[in-house]
Amino acid sequence: MKKGIWLVRHGALPPNPQRRFIGASDVPLSEAGKAQMRALALDMVDILNNGNLAAIFCSDLSRGRESAALLVAQAPGLPLRCVPELREISLGLWEGRTPLEVERDFPGQYARRGREMASFCPPGGESFAMLRQRALTAHARIRAQYPDGLLLIMGHAGLNRTLLAEYMALPLADALRIPQPHACRTFLVRW
Repeated sequence: MKKGIWLVRHGALPPNPQRRFIGASDVPLSEAGKAQMRALALDMVDILNNGNLAAIFCSDLSRGRESAALLVAQAPGLPLRCVPELREISLGLWEGRTPLEVERDFPGQYARRGREMASFCPPGGESFAMLRQRALTAHARIRAQYPDGLLLIMGHAGLNRTLLAEYMALPLADALRIPQPHACRTFLVRW
């Protein structure tokens, strides 16, 4: 059995034309997102059913749980574990606001986050450095339970980017350059 992790992003959310910050808000999948995850499950059916995948892990947010459940439906008996530390980055008081509302209510902070992406923490939220520490701690705990073999982590855009930046030895400031479309998957060898 080969050691590695399938890192998957959840399916699409309901339309957000105002581009309100979502962060760790509990937003469920849209019907399109469910369809994306069903299609991904069918595309990954051999991986899900070949007996090499030890477990699937997801955040406790509904979009993570729903996406993971749609994959597990193709792999009866495969353990699914919710891990709160795999949640998306918390944007604190920014969640539910548009960038214009953030700029109005927290002058200068939106631009500052752009300049100091790794270390900037919105009021009541997390920085990407804090997210990375949380994600790596969860990864270490998961690997302690399953030291060898294949795992699947159903993540979120920010969470996945921090893990991928660590895996690729990229500066955290470059994490947002890593593409993470809905329902994408990446295999991390020997991780």
